[in-house]
This record gives sequence, C-alpha cells and structure tokens, in this order.
Amino acid sequence: MDPLLELRLGLLRDLGIIIDDPDYFEEITNRYGYHEVVWQYLDHFIKRVNKESITFKHPTTFEEIYDFYCLDQHLKNQVMISLQLFEQSFKVALAEISFLGKNRQLAKNINPQTTHPQQFLKEKYLLKNGRIIRRGDIKSRIRHIKQNHLEPYDGYREMAGEATYWVIFKEMSFGVATNYFFLMPIKYQKQVLARVFKSHITLREFEKWLETIRYFRRRAAHNYRLLGIKVGRKFLYQKVVDNLSLLQNPEPYGLLMVKIPQVTANYLKKYPHDEDFLSKNLKFND
Repeated sequence: MDPLLELRLGLLRDLGIIIDDPDYFEEITNRYGYHEVVWQYLDHFIKRVNKESITFKHPTTFEEIYDFYCLDQHLKNQVMISLQLFEQSFKVALAEISFLGKNRQLAKNINPQTTHPQQFLKEKYLLKNGRIIRRGDIKSRIRHIKQNHLEPYDGYREMAGEATYWVIFKEMSFGVATNYFFLMPIKYQKQVLARVFKSHITLREFEKWLETIRYFRRRAAHNYRLLGIKVGRKFLYQKVVDNLSLLQNPEPYGLLMVKIPQVTANYLKKYPHDEDFLSKNLKFND
C-alpha cells in the first residue's frame, strides 16, 4: 500500500472515521483531493473536540463525508448557473445603456486609442472597502479585447472590422464589467440599476449587494466549502439566493427555487438527520 495512503487511512480511523473500502477512499481522494474532501467538511460531523479526542455526532463514514462534499458541489453549480444568467443580463444593460439611442458617440469616447475632452468614464472610483477602480485599467482591458477578441460567428471580423461594443462587453470578465459600471456617470448607473433590479437600489446598496456575489464567486472558483459559511448573520447560500430574488430577470432566482429542493431532497433521502442543518442554510427571504 502507498505509504501516504496508509498514513491517511490510519489517521482517519484513529479519529473514528469508518472506512470500509480503502480502494474507494484512494480513488476519490486521488480524483478530488484528500484535503478538499475530508478536511474542508469534517467539522460538520464533529460534536466536540478536546485535547484527548474528537467526538462525532454519530458514527461517520468516509462515504458520508464525500456525499456531503458532493451536495455542496451540486448546490454551488446550480447557483453559478444563476449567477451566469445575472451576469449576462447585467452586461446587456451596460452595453445598451452606454451605447444605444442618443449615446452612440460614447463608443468613440471610451476608445483606448483616443482622448476625448469630456471623458465618459470617471477617472476613478473609491469602493467602500478602500479599493480604487481606475479608468486607465478599464481602457487597457478594452484595448486588449479589441486586439484579441474571439470571433463570435463565421465572417464576423470581415463584416465588423473590429470588436464592436457588443463583443467588448461580452468578453469583459465579471470583475471588469462591474468596475466599468462604477466608473459610469451617475445618470447611467441609475439607468442600469433600474433595468437590472425590480425595486429602487442605491449605488452603495448595490456595492454591498455585489460584495456577497463576488465573495461567493471567489470561494466557488477556488472550490472552497460553501455550506455552513456565513456572511454576517446569514448563511452564504441564503444571502446569495436572497440577492438574486431582487433581480428584474426572474429566471436566476426561479431556477434555484426549482433546482435547490431537487438537489437537497435527493441527499436527504440518504441522510435525513441533516434536514435541520440544510433548512437553516437554505432558508431564503427571511
């Protein structure tokens, strides 16, 4: 047996974790990571820790820990789909409010190759957390997109010649798109927020709303645990889904109201003792 595998099996068994199938344990930990699966999620099963020992809430198997890990992965994936839908709506609002109608000339204004006497984007914006967003960074990103954009359909480059505003916003990362938003004139920021949200929301309220979304996306991108994580007094899943319920586009929230019960119901068939924990994590609009 591999010495590292033998060490890990011995350690977990000494703690009290039941591992009936070492081959399955090796397969899963090789595939997804020993620390990723076990040590991110083990505390969910622990009742008490002292210097001499760890007491578990109930006899705990490795399979149960892995199933809990999978539950978090499935819930995360569903939320990320809904966040992608929000991102798409948000970028469309940015593009159309910036460039359509009377504001067609703004395309030239943010062109990184030109200097306009009255810049459309503000020079900088100070976020509440102290981070400064700068116009030069946004223009640099737009320059990169213009030089390296993908061709969205056959013959696009021949027809358009370069990346149009549609492609520029499409190729922006979510972070660049939100930074662009904070540099827009207040008049246009209000129009974007009115289009994206069902009810009035101030710039500072949106900034706070966005903080939670960014935190979730960052944890999800690095595959950190999400179940059981709190933002203030609320669980992270709870907070993100509540945020999505405020959107004008009903699909991101509505999709989760269908998918989350399906995912949790399948898990609870096998582990009904986790019902109270999940109801706390996934209790929305409270």
